[in-house]
Amino acid sequence: MELSAPTLAEITARLTTIAAADAASAGPHWGAMHKLLLKAKVDARAIMSVIGSRDLKGLQRMIAELQGGEVAAKPAAAAPIDPSELNDALRLFRRRLKFCQLDADSKLGVGPMTGGGADRIDSMIPPREFPFEVWEALVLAGKLRRTGEGFYSLVPDGKAHW
Repeated sequence: MELSAPTLAEITARLTTIAAADAASAGPHWGAMHKLLLKAKVDARAIMSVIGSRDLKGLQRMIAELQGGEVAAKPAAAAPIDPSELNDALRLFRRRLKFCQLDADSKLGVGPMTGGGADRIDSMIPPREFPFEVWEALVLAGKLRRTGEGFYSLVPDGKAHW
C-alpha cells in the first residue's frame, strides 16, 4: 500500500513519542496512533490487537511493514517474568478490583432500602502499570482468566470466606 509522505512521517514521529513515554502517560499517544493507522487503511483487527494490548514491538513491526522495509520475525519465546513482578501485578489487580467493587456498591440505588440489586463487578481491564505479557503469564499460571474484550477476572480459590 502506498502511503503519503506526511502521513508516514506523522506515524513515525508518533511511534518515537510512544517509545519514549512511560506506560502511564502514553495513553493519548496510543489513541492518536490508532487514528493514524485507520487513516492509513491498515486492517482494523490488526490495529486493535496491537493498540488494545499496547504492544510496542508489534506496532514497530506494523509500521515497518507500512514503510515497505524488512520485517523481523516474531521472537520465539519471551524471557521468563520474575515471580515477584507477577505477585506485585496480582496484588495490584486485586486491590483495583476491590476498589471498583466498593465504588459501585456506594452508588445510589444499591442498598437494602432502595430496592436496587447489588450487581457485583467481577472483571476489569488490567492496570497499565504492568505490560500485557505479565497479565498473560498470570492467566497461564491459573491466577486470572480472560473474560473477553481485554477484561480479566480472578480465578476463585474454592475456599469459603465466611
